[in-house]
Amino acid sequence: MLWQLRQADKLNGVRGIVFGEMPDCVSPGAAPNLLEEAILHALQDFDGPIAIGLRSGHVSRQNVTLTFGVEAELRVADEAQLT
Repeated sequence: MLWQLRQADKLNGVRGIVFGEMPDCVSPGAAPNLLEEAILHALQDFDGPIAIGLRSGHVSRQNVTLTFGVEAELRVADEAQLT
């Protein structure tokens, strides 16, 4: 899907991309960071920040909700703040 968006020039003007956690998207026997590597490869020439693993979506703990198109600021937190 990322390749299709790029090929259709739908990422023009996008200033940042956020991906939620994907804990169940690893195939048995696959490297644990294979999906993250594929995302970064597909977006290798993207000129903006890419956040992967945001606590968003269908997870069992408190998470973050971002509305599409809303302006947001992402900051890096230390590990103690993430637990």
